[in-house]
Amino acid sequence: MWDIKLWQKAADHEAERVLEQGGYLSGEVDAIQLARRIGCDVIFDRQQAARGRLKRFGKRNAIFLKPDQRPERVQWAASHEIGETLAYRVFQQVGVDPTNCEPGLREHIANLIAPRLLLPGRTFFAEAELVCESLFLLKEIFSTASYELIALRLLDRPVPGCVTVIDQGRITKRRASNSSCSRDFLPVERDCWEQSHEQCSYQEHHDETLQIRCWPIHEEHWKREIVVTRSAREE
Repeated sequence: MWDIKLWQKAADHEAERVLEQGGYLSGEVDAIQLARRIGCDVIFDRQQAARGRLKRFGKRNAIFLKPDQRPERVQWAASHEIGETLAYRVFQQVGVDPTNCEPGLREHIANLIAPRLLLPGRTFFAEAELVCESLFLLKEIFSTASYELIALRLLDRPVPGCVTVIDQGRITKRRASNSSCSRDFLPVERDCWEQSHEQCSYQEHHDETLQIRCWPIHEEHWKREIVVTRSAREE
């Protein structure tokens, strides 16, 4: 049942269709505005536990969002709930009965659609190539998406790579695209990250086979770095 490329293709199609419907043909996407444009009511609820939830009233969908000091979190929640409304279409495209599928699959589909709404494939990958995958520059273009989401979306490019997120000196996420990556840093990756962490600056390292780039996303009381590892031959 789970052919990831088939599901990704269906998610791509639905995301592009809804973005066209909402009038987002280029640039950054405001998921809250998109939800309203496609006929969803958007309601802010400070009391709810979840960042976002979807409720249907008759024939109309309502998206409830919890306010957050980080607007990217609210944007993600809105795009995720839009993804929930589109999940049935994805099931139809891949020919799967949603009443006879594994638990959590609908949630997984929403997680596939959400980044495709905030970082549309028709423009994001072209921009990423133009700016050489600079997270800082991509964040300026697609400001409603978080740095982490931007980095992970880069893994959908046809060039194999690995993204690592480090919070307060500890790896909290390490994900590869078409190739596997070790659970821990390679020595050249660690060297690049340590310099970025200590000097609070962008760093780029190379060896015979790999290109490693590290962006510091530092705040007053929190240090996060994001490392993108690519094949030196591909670059």
